[in-house]
Amino acid sequence: MAYEYDHDCPFEAYITNLGKYNEGELVGEWVKFPTTSEDLQKVFERIGIGSKDEFGNPYEEWFISDYDCYVDGLYEMLGEYESLDELNYLASKIDELDEHDYNHFRAAMQVSDYTGSIKDVINLIDNLDKYEIYPGVENYADLGHYYVNELGMVDLPDYLVDYFDYEAYGRDMAINETGQLTDYGYVRDTQETFTEYYDGNRENIPDEYRIMVSMVPDEKERKDMDYESFKEVFADDIREKLGERGYEDVTITFQNIEKANENYEAITVVPDGSVVGVNFNIDNAFASYEHTQDYAGVLAGATKVIADGLDKAPEIDVNALMDYGNMKEKLSIEVISAETNMDLLDKIPHEKIEDLAVVYRFEMESNVDERSSILITNDMIERMGVSHEQLRADALENAPEIRPAVIQGMNEIMKEMMGPEVYELLGIPDETDEKMYVASVPDRNSGAGVLAYQDFMDQAAEKLGGDFFILPSSIHEIILVPDTGDISADDLQAMVKEVNATQVRPEEKLTDNVYHYDSKDHVFELAEKFTERQQEKEAGIEEKSEERGSVLKDLKDKQKEAAVKQPVKDAVEKSAKSKGGEAL
Repeated sequence: MAYEYDHDCPFEAYITNLGKYNEGELVGEWVKFPTTSEDLQKVFERIGIGSKDEFGNPYEEWFISDYDCYVDGLYEMLGEYESLDELNYLASKIDELDEHDYNHFRAAMQVSDYTGSIKDVINLIDNLDKYEIYPGVENYADLGHYYVNELGMVDLPDYLVDYFDYEAYGRDMAINETGQLTDYGYVRDTQETFTEYYDGNRENIPDEYRIMVSMVPDEKERKDMDYESFKEVFADDIREKLGERGYEDVTITFQNIEKANENYEAITVVPDGSVVGVNFNIDNAFASYEHTQDYAGVLAGATKVIADGLDKAPEIDVNALMDYGNMKEKLSIEVISAETNMDLLDKIPHEKIEDLAVVYRFEMESNVDERSSILITNDMIERMGVSHEQLRADALENAPEIRPAVIQGMNEIMKEMMGPEVYELLGIPDETDEKMYVASVPDRNSGAGVLAYQDFMDQAAEKLGGDFFILPSSIHEIILVPDTGDISADDLQAMVKEVNATQVRPEEKLTDNVYHYDSKDHVFELAEKFTERQQEKEAGIEEKSEERGSVLKDLKDKQKEAAVKQPVKDAVEKSAKSKGGEAL
């Protein structure tokens, strides 16, 4: 099989010695998949898995630091701690496809909903008959010709052949049968049932695809644990693994973490003598263990995350932290969903704007990659002796200074990302023809709070040229769309709901609602309220118009009456004067 760029395998993975990596040394090797247990064992030996460090501790763990994927759509899906058995299963399934089925598979990868995990793609390969592909169909006109001329779905008289709109017909057919154009032809869903042949349990991977057969004799195998047993064992093993990384004296506890849009039980690790620790979601770790039965992999991933967090933990002076005079210069503003975080809002100072809640944080450190901040609670401001009103006033003053609002057109952002040359080559509209804008903070981390800044709405109105809709993209940013009358609030809300359901992580979701800013009346409100207000205005204008029309009609009628009466009056006046009388 010749894959993309004439490579002889579906993908390669760079398997890295985790222990050496933590010592500051990158020791690893590229492995082509599919592979064999024997070849993988040789790789492990060459990169030192199974050997011992200077203290006599064996290097047992590895991770995948990079991939080279020669099948479109795979790279984004593969992670650091994938099961090597599962990777080999996937690669083998792809490698077993003939040229026709391989092209069929690539087309299905572009249209199928089953592409989010290795499990999905493995099952997709076994369900290719669910998707029918027409190679060589590159556009709707091609599709129309294919259906009419090849399949005979329309019996056209000869005199109409040259006048038939094949493109429109092809487009309508694609819409009706939910088909899509791909790089490999037109694909339609046959509506056959998608069957899950592989359930994701790695014990059910056929033996011929397994390559992890006692690769590391000392590797811990933990199976069939319930949640409480898992927590106990996990905490002990985390302590051991952190000790190997230099964190020998740590305090490990479990606590419930309540954050915006997210509640979970965490394993909390705090080095002795420090007030700063790391919280790791134990709920997610247990779910991963249940799904994969790969305890060693879950443990390795958790250890790396916790150790990296401890390495990067900032030094915090507790006394300075409780000194409001020192901390108020670090005040920042965020917005969260009021409905989703009702319980949390009971414990923190906040203001509501429509269905959003404005909350406050002390900004410790923030950049594109990570952010360190402290959510301000009612208990904190009480101990600091600060009122809610003072906190709000200081935050409104300081937040725009330390995290200023940045408004950029979507075309402008695309140009920055792609570079001017690629931007111009693709023929993207000029920046002056912006249809959509993104508002956030410079590091784009939790930047949706800019909508609560004092002058933000008017600044945005000036930049956009008037009224605009606000789309809550996520907690990190908002999207601004000029209200030109070309798109309705309902259409925008449907768009937001779809994106939230398919693209936004639950913990980063803001709300499904759309908002509107009336630049003339300076009103920020839910878009549905704006629509109602506009309808009321229009109804009032119509009523006044009707009243005005009635008055005008009366005036016109009186003018007509006067026009009739005037000659009569003139005649009476003339008659009276001729008789020497006085006109009345």
